[in-house]
Amino acid sequence: MYFRRFVCLSFLSLAFFANSFAQTAPTESVSEKEKKQEKLKKDVLEMLDQAVGDAGTLKLPQNRAIIYAIAGDLYWKFDEKRARDLFRSSGNELSIANTEAEKEKKETDDPFAQLYEFDNTRSQILPMIAKHDADLALELLVQTRTAKITEALAKATLPNSKQDGGYLDWNPEQFRVQQEIALEQQFAVLAAEQNPDKAIKLIKESLAKGISWNVLPLLQKINQKDEKKAASLADDVIKKIVDTDLTKKREDLSAAIRFLQFATNPNQPKPTKTKQFKFTDGQLKSIADKLIDTFMQPTNSLDMTMGMSQAMPSLEKLAPERVGMLKQKQTEAMKNLPPEIKRMEQQQKMWNPNTTPEEIIAQLPKLNEMERTNAYRNLTFKIGQIEDEARAKKLIEQIPDEKTRVNALEQFESARIGRTAKDGKLDEAKKLIGNLSKKKTQIQKLVALALDFHKKATDKDRETAVGLMKDAKVLANEFPEDEDELGDLMEIVKGYAIINPDEAFRIFDPIVDQINDFVQASAILSKYNKRNRNFKKGELLMKVNGYSFDGLLLFRYISQIQMLGKADLNRMNLFSNKFQRNDARTIVKLFVAQGFLKEDKKPEDGESSSGQTVYFDF
Repeated sequence: MYFRRFVCLSFLSLAFFANSFAQTAPTESVSEKEKKQEKLKKDVLEMLDQAVGDAGTLKLPQNRAIIYAIAGDLYWKFDEKRARDLFRSSGNELSIANTEAEKEKKETDDPFAQLYEFDNTRSQILPMIAKHDADLALELLVQTRTAKITEALAKATLPNSKQDGGYLDWNPEQFRVQQEIALEQQFAVLAAEQNPDKAIKLIKESLAKGISWNVLPLLQKINQKDEKKAASLADDVIKKIVDTDLTKKREDLSAAIRFLQFATNPNQPKPTKTKQFKFTDGQLKSIADKLIDTFMQPTNSLDMTMGMSQAMPSLEKLAPERVGMLKQKQTEAMKNLPPEIKRMEQQQKMWNPNTTPEEIIAQLPKLNEMERTNAYRNLTFKIGQIEDEARAKKLIEQIPDEKTRVNALEQFESARIGRTAKDGKLDEAKKLIGNLSKKKTQIQKLVALALDFHKKATDKDRETAVGLMKDAKVLANEFPEDEDELGDLMEIVKGYAIINPDEAFRIFDPIVDQINDFVQASAILSKYNKRNRNFKKGELLMKVNGYSFDGLLLFRYISQIQMLGKADLNRMNLFSNKFQRNDARTIVKLFVAQGFLKEDKKPEDGESSSGQTVYFDF
């Protein structure tokens, strides 16, 4: 009796212990995870606060604006109020930068100054703000406008006001107006994610000033949420086109032509599962009729003649019964064009999205050396988009220039590898890589394939990924002697940042010294070149998106810096301290934080991924 009680008590004790262990062990694990995430959150906020603090030491207001904007963008998920304060600080710095720019414009004799100002900080920052708060972005858009742009926009809203300038008479002020309209409509695209009805209201108000190409992606976004609202807004866009005197509104004319080109482009990629917006046949017919009516007016302006040539392939498809007389007018108008304009028109035709590779090849004998070089570039691009192997190979064989034939074949095979990997045939893709002739392309494709295998997450596939990275690494010089070899090595860093971060950091360590040397040398040389657009007053001109006129190494490898930040925040933070200049170090810290907080997009419709996503739920 006692023995049985003892046995029962023993079993109950064991059961209780096991149950208690099962409950406490995961709790401890969850607790440890929370502590780790809280520590990472604290670390990343410290990095942001340090960058914001360092912004005060920078000379250029546009640089301070960029630091505040990027910090605000990253702060958004933690503290929206703090983020908005940073965005407003960024707007204030933009206003200061505008004032300084106006003063400098009066003092400079550089004829290229106006041209370069269009790659401005404002157009980089405001869209970043708009993706979080479209209302604030629109407020800052107005706040940071110069008096000249405000005045020009007011003129643009007048009914059928004529746009100054022509095809050869480039008007900087009009260009800025179109930039402003494009920004406004771009914000409406971003607002569609926040509030589709508000986005529609914004775009309707903006249409009074003109039509931008950004209307099309807006219609696409709204269409994914509500097809009827997208169709209704498309009706408003068509009405705006029909009611406008396109002989006076060059940019509206250009937008109308591009809408038709987009709708009739035979080289469009295959549709995805995402619900695609399309203008209805009736809407397209309305645009086509309006353009034909516009072109048939008694005017011989160069804009109309060039517009006719651009629109003709689309008009032949949408209104074949009306193009006969239009072609006669086009023939007469082309006779009166100066020879140099005829050459320019021919060049435009080469880049028309509706122009087929076969048509480009047929025109090659008529082109001069410079024109042929541009035609080869476009031809190579178009051949890379072709999925029919027989057609692509036939086109490549017809290219008279041997170097272009090699490039076209390389681009076609490269795209083919991407499609093969996308279809899940990774082994076949690996074999195709071996047939490529360029080392650079081989490295890029091997790294991409390694990342695809690594993403599958089985032990065997991870081993394959490691092997592919070794193959890629053998092709690269670990002690690069020029910028091409450095680019190859940074591609290796990109792969290892996900597959083996320790190896990525080991390779990247000496590269930091090379970037330091390059940046400092560029800063010194900039003193003796007034047109240098990488430095101003001895300070690095920062970029939000990494674009640099002269390909400054620091901005060329932002994606790798971000990937290393994703792999190990604290380790990459220590690496950022190795950047010697205060301006470079400050922006790099933000790039690192960007990478750590970045949520990689999931591949759509079987699209191959560039790496494994790591999420931190703060």
